Amino acid sequence: MPVNGVGVTAVAVAAARALESDRPDPLVVDPWAAALVRASEVAVPFPERWPENLDDVPAIEQSMLLGATYIGLRTRFIDDELRAGGLRQIAILGSGLDTRSWRLDWPDGTCVFELDSPDVVGFLTGTMDAVGAAPTTDRRVVAADVTAPWASAIVRSGFRPAAPTHWVLEGLLPYLGAHDQAALLDDIVDLSGPRSRAVIERAPALTDTPETRERLQTFAAATGIPLDELLARIDPPDPAAVLAAAGWTVAEVSVADLERRYDRPLVADRTDSAPDQRGGFVIAVRG
Repeated sequence: MPVNGVGVTAVAVAAARALESDRPDPLVVDPWAAALVRASEVAVPFPERWPENLDDVPAIEQSMLLGATYIGLRTRFIDDELRAGGLRQIAILGSGLDTRSWRLDWPDGTCVFELDSPDVVGFLTGTMDAVGAAPTTDRRVVAADVTAPWASAIVRSGFRPAAPTHWVLEGLLPYLGAHDQAALLDDIVDLSGPRSRAVIERAPALTDTPETRERLQTFAAATGIPLDELLARIDPPDPAAVLAAAGWTVAEVSVADLERRYDRPLVADRTDSAPDQRGGFVIAVRG
């Protein structure tokens, strides 16, 4: 059952996890990522094997390998946050082809809610069933779009707003307009009981300036993506500020922090003299 649209991005992330798993020193091992990519019938640019020597591959392939390395860093960081949080109710919004419900050793009594479009969650469930994979937790699938009313759908699936929840927003905010990002963060605050936690990948800041509009016009002409859709992503809310204003204790983690923490530099992705333009992460705890 091939996937389309935003699901193609989810396939690319799965391909990156498969490549990370093939490294001699993997930060993440995902036994099912490669099978998900094959079943999707989507062509993705990532190579299937990690090269013995990075210097021996073409520059464009080096860039893709480093993109996969970033996914490895991001995945491991969020895995570690979930383990450290130790909560029994997990909500992964825009879950894509995430395999944490199968890949992680969850404490007894944990319930993981995966929310994404019907096509994406249906493909993931069907493929994992076909390969004989069994979840290691109580997995609840919520077929819903985060840009539409979704709170009632997750509650109908058994989500308990009064219970402490660990929210995961991984690779989601960059695909949402500023208004939808703000609404999503507000819903998370409203649905979170005391001691809830969140790990959120930021959307890189895009400020409305004449230079920005010129770049977006050029990008729109080249890609066919309407300019109004691109402009909707300008000036997104700051998740750290939103959660802090709601009384959460907030910390920020840069991508450079993760490079140092896991000793996995993204050498070709930044220089020491240039500011880090990537979004980084917000981690937060509700009192």
